[in-house]
Amino acid sequence: MDIRYLEYILALAETGNMTKAAKKLYISQPTLSQFLTKQELELGSPLFERLSGTYSLTPVGGLYAEYAKKVISLTTNLEKDIKRVSNSSRIRIGTSASSAMQMLSCILADFRKYYPRVELVLSDDNLRSTSNFISKGEIDLAFVTANSLEQYRGQSIELKKEEVVFAAPSSHPYCQKTSGNRQRPLTSTQLLEHFQGSPFILQHKGSCIRYLIEDFFETVEFNPTVACMTSHVQSICDMVSSNIGVGFIPVEYQPPHKMITCFSLEPKLYRIHSILYRKDLIMTPPHKCLIDLAKAYVNTNWNHF
Repeated sequence: MDIRYLEYILALAETGNMTKAAKKLYISQPTLSQFLTKQELELGSPLFERLSGTYSLTPVGGLYAEYAKKVISLTTNLEKDIKRVSNSSRIRIGTSASSAMQMLSCILADFRKYYPRVELVLSDDNLRSTSNFISKGEIDLAFVTANSLEQYRGQSIELKKEEVVFAAPSSHPYCQKTSGNRQRPLTSTQLLEHFQGSPFILQHKGSCIRYLIEDFFETVEFNPTVACMTSHVQSICDMVSSNIGVGFIPVEYQPPHKMITCFSLEPKLYRIHSILYRKDLIMTPPHKCLIDLAKAYVNTNWNHF
């Protein structure tokens, strides 16, 4: 977009000298002088006062320069945004949970029907790393499970909340004691009273559920004995059922067999299935389609929690 004539006036205002301005603009002095004369004739008012070879903006010239800067800034931003939109043939997507990757695998077939030429670049990491990638603009959208969306205000979409429960081997004395009775939620103090001596099977640091666990135990300043750390919920279930230790799992993974007893917590813990996006992202039709498909998938398939 041609904004060089606005730059002529700003260069002359900055240097205050016709020769210096022409040199800065890489044009001849007569060219700059002719443009200024023509512009002033069209406006019907002088833009500069000429005193001893120095050019100073008149009130009209000051107003012209003010708007010239705004037009140049808007034009620059427009060109950047056009470039971003034109590059939307590639969408960089991050995930931080296996459920998100499973959802993407299901909706991509429908997405390809609408946008067969849009390339999707997928990456998988924990919540901490994925949110860092978002803030740095290294990925466009991220399908994550977050412990809170407070820090992502203005760049997040909540899809669904899912309770996180405490899982213990049913052979544990406390589970035996409560067997057959309606289980009350456990506070952090109650959990420690009955399970402090048990080894814990925890998610890796930087993951959503690990953040929730750390917040839950913060008031009692508890550092659990860690038997194992893993990102795989099913592995946690298998180890708990094998009496290796206790852990925390999403309610979706609560097994139907009697080898594990699950307890809600007080206050309840929830992981939030969400979409994060970078602040400067322009939502093009492919982005919106992907988000709409994700919402539809969640509404259809995640009604059990």
